[in-house]
Amino acid sequence: MAAFTQKNQVSIFLIFLTFGIAYLFSSLLRGVTATLAPLFVHEFSLSANELGLLGGAYFLGFAVMQLPMGSWLDRYGTKRVLAFSLIAAVMGSYLFGAADSLPELLIARFLCGMGVSACLIAPLTAARLWLEPSEQQRVNLWMLMAGALGLLVATLPSQSAAVAYGWRAIFTLVAALFALTIAAILLWSPKTETAAAPRISWFRSYGEVLTNSYTWKIGPVGFFNYATLVAVQTLWVGPWLTDVAGYSSDEAATGLFWINLVMLFVFMFLGVITPKIVKSKSGAEGILKLTLPLSLLALFLIAFLGNLATWPYFSAYCIASSALALTHPAVGQHFESHQAGRAIAFFNLLLFLGVFAAQWGVGLIIAVINRETLNVITGYQVAFYILSLLSTLSYLWFVFFEKITHRES
Repeated sequence: MAAFTQKNQVSIFLIFLTFGIAYLFSSLLRGVTATLAPLFVHEFSLSANELGLLGGAYFLGFAVMQLPMGSWLDRYGTKRVLAFSLIAAVMGSYLFGAADSLPELLIARFLCGMGVSACLIAPLTAARLWLEPSEQQRVNLWMLMAGALGLLVATLPSQSAAVAYGWRAIFTLVAALFALTIAAILLWSPKTETAAAPRISWFRSYGEVLTNSYTWKIGPVGFFNYATLVAVQTLWVGPWLTDVAGYSSDEAATGLFWINLVMLFVFMFLGVITPKIVKSKSGAEGILKLTLPLSLLALFLIAFLGNLATWPYFSAYCIASSALALTHPAVGQHFESHQAGRAIAFFNLLLFLGVFAAQWGVGLIIAVINRETLNVITGYQVAFYILSLLSTLSYLWFVFFEKITHRES
């Protein structure tokens, strides 16, 4: 780290420029389904269950790559691993734009998830090797700023592009942008290889991560709290606004635009203040314990209000949940530098398995209740009540972990 500190600012800039661009496009790909959901439902006659499965397929592809990605990042470095993985994102984006049936959409979406599976853990792994804890948090939040910008582009701009050129053209363009991003990463990003890792299988290399108590302390927060935030923000807020709040497609896209614009400024603000208030690996944990109850209250309120819960309520929920952005660096800081990639990757595995379960699960609940009661609003409310309950239980596990498991903090 000492040799690196002389080049801190240049290297941080390179991370943000190259890896940030990759994460921006991956977030665009992740969030555009919320905006374009009405088009998919109309063209492919999708049920709520099928729409949830389509949204979740991306996260399932993302999740299955996390364990090998973490091992490869620790062994081969972020530059090579990220550039190679994005080839699948190019293929998946192009195939999604060319798909003519739900199975083809699902396969392409799954491939997209596999391709962008290193877009966040790659820069976080590099930051864990190079930077002090407070600066790691700053890089993480800068990446999330780039992600928020990608989600912003996925709203009104994508809606307008879909009207003007068709939704398929968007995915063809994204495929081309990913190809250019690969070239930029290979040309500009610095090498981040760690010391030579033992030549054992990537699965066995996770032994120390799986036996570390902190993995299971914060893991449920990723699987339930963080996953719920991602599932809502990247899929279900859009259908809620149209099916429950009575928005038109254009009004829903506008609501999504404002939600993601707010989050862009939230991450910008956190990027400035976090290094000043988070001086150690325990600092992020304290902020999570303090702020997550506001998130739980906001999610419960959305479910309770039903058709009165419009986009400002979802914006408040996202703001209250923004401290969850501190979890990835917190996980990396609880492990040695040569284990950082695997530790963050395993947390990401839990997170995106949770997103897949939440996105598909919400769709299943809505479909079942709507079939039995013919009341789609009740289906949404029940689904969100369940998300709220599970998120609350995982938060309590996190806060009282030492007492529950009789471990010393």
